Amino acid sequence: MMRFRLVLLSLFCSTAWGEISMPHDFPSGAKGILSVEKMTEGQFFWLRGRVGEGRYTRFDELGRHCSYEIPVVAGAMADAGFSVNTVSGMFVIVMSQRLNDALLAGERISSTNWRFSVSSNELSSSEQGIDGYIVEGASPDEYFILNSKRRWISWLGGDKRSETCW
Repeated sequence: MMRFRLVLLSLFCSTAWGEISMPHDFPSGAKGILSVEKMTEGQFFWLRGRVGEGRYTRFDELGRHCSYEIPVVAGAMADAGFSVNTVSGMFVIVMSQRLNDALLAGERISSTNWRFSVSSNELSSSEQGIDGYIVEGASPDEYFILNSKRRWISWLGGDKRSETCW
């Protein structure tokens, strides 16, 4: 009887862990999903910027979910002011293999050099050449950089990326 309970408990725990670590499904045709839970926003005069650590999740060749840390920076011109606070993050669906490969290679991704579209609830398959859909967290007039340089402390120890697969 105890063995049966242990088997049930381990099955429940592994299912719960999968739901916690990957709470969303991949949309059809998506190569990966970038999610940033929260960002720190600062405003200095007319400049408003946000920084945060995101997680890029994709499927590897074995069909496992693999996740990488991706530093993100976003900014735009704004009304004059001074402030620093925590705000909600970003959610981007990566659709092109080229963008997926660039993120995995650690390349610096500037929103001005790639085609991003602000997504509605449904992905439009009619838009050809879209590299990614911005689901939330960035407006069309805002610029952002994915794989921005990590914090200054990384200069001392190198810029190592860690991969977590399950």
